[in-house]
Amino acid sequence: MAQTDIFSKNTQKVHEWLKDINQNADWDDQNKSMAVLRATLHELRDNLLIDHIAHLSAQLPLIIRGMFFENWQPNDCPVKDRKAQIFLDAVEDQLYPYTDINIEKGVKAVLKTLSKHLSPGETAKIKNALSKEIQQLWDNNPQ
Repeated sequence: MAQTDIFSKNTQKVHEWLKDINQNADWDDQNKSMAVLRATLHELRDNLLIDHIAHLSAQLPLIIRGMFFENWQPNDCPVKDRKAQIFLDAVEDQLYPYTDINIEKGVKAVLKTLSKHLSPGETAKIKNALSKEIQQLWDNNPQ
């Protein structure tokens, strides 16, 4: 496969993910969906141990994997306080200039999209590695 084919295929996958997030969040703004995806992935990553981060990243499309690792500080994982509201606040902090987003709805849209695109086993592993409070964001998410 030519390098340009790899990028085209991965670009198409990103658009599929963004379409799913738009649909799950009930909005129609790919830029907003990209911002929520990026911020949620960063917070997921920061709440996981390094071996879970490696397993999760292996299932992400190339471009999304790059987003996942953007500005990563491995020595800071996992964060110490793993409460759902702190998770949501941290996502919100990364969403400027989007101030009109229902953060919980956006995060749940991303989590639902992850469930769709990851293997069931990987989804279960990642969910179980999170704190009970953060798991509830995922568990209260209709599949």
